[in-house]
Amino acid sequence: MSRKKEEEEYIPKAFQKSKKQEDKQIPKKKRKGKKKKTAKKKKLKKIVLSVILLAVVGIGISLGISAATWKKLAKEMLLNQNSVVIDTDKKEIAKLGCERNNEVIPASSMPQNLKNAYVAIEDERFYTHGGIDIKRTGGAIVSYITHFGKSSYGGSTITQQLVKNLTGDSTDSITRKVKEWWKAWQLETCLSKEEILSSYLNIIYIGPNMYGVEVGAKYYFNKSAEDLNLEECAFLAGINHSPNSYNPFERKR
Repeated sequence: MSRKKEEEEYIPKAFQKSKKQEDKQIPKKKRKGKKKKTAKKKKLKKIVLSVILLAVVGIGISLGISAATWKKLAKEMLLNQNSVVIDTDKKEIAKLGCERNNEVIPASSMPQNLKNAYVAIEDERFYTHGGIDIKRTGGAIVSYITHFGKSSYGGSTITQQLVKNLTGDSTDSITRKVKEWWKAWQLETCLSKEEILSSYLNIIYIGPNMYGVEVGAKYYFNKSAEDLNLEECAFLAGINHSPNSYNPFERKR
């Protein structure tokens, strides 16, 4: 920088106004107004943060209660027990909810080939996901968007299908799907994979008013599910998409 330029830029200290002097020149009313505005802004920020915090806490408590209620209800529903009406002497008068042809069997009575067949067809990553298969779900969402909401691409896991069977809710809406994801994830946190799979196999629709693989094995092959061979296991899993359409005993028009 040249000497001439330095001299031009130089301002004697006597002519320099200090910050205090500048502040003194600002009217007292304006300074008070600025302080009030700053205080109001700080107060508003505190109120907004408090509201957000309360909302987060409230949502957290609500989700916690909802999760606990759903887990308890799901475990009760998975017992697959009919309601029994008794009289004052504790004698059984009637059973409610026994219209379905359904027989519940333990996981130990289900052949491994049967379990493998359903997993291979319905949910190949069943043992590695947490209730939601991200890859299949992503594919289903893309297909749903590209087909303008009319896609038949299946993204439901076995856990999600179990949730749908338990709740009976099969409405085609995004809200229902989100709830299903949440409930499927919750089931995965309170049940083992074996419990989820065996519950699913005991509750699925297998044919005309028939539910569960035990009833299906007796209907199609006249034997218990534990006695099914590889081909018979593959057949039951294969008709799962539409049992009525693939029923060999029903006449097709």
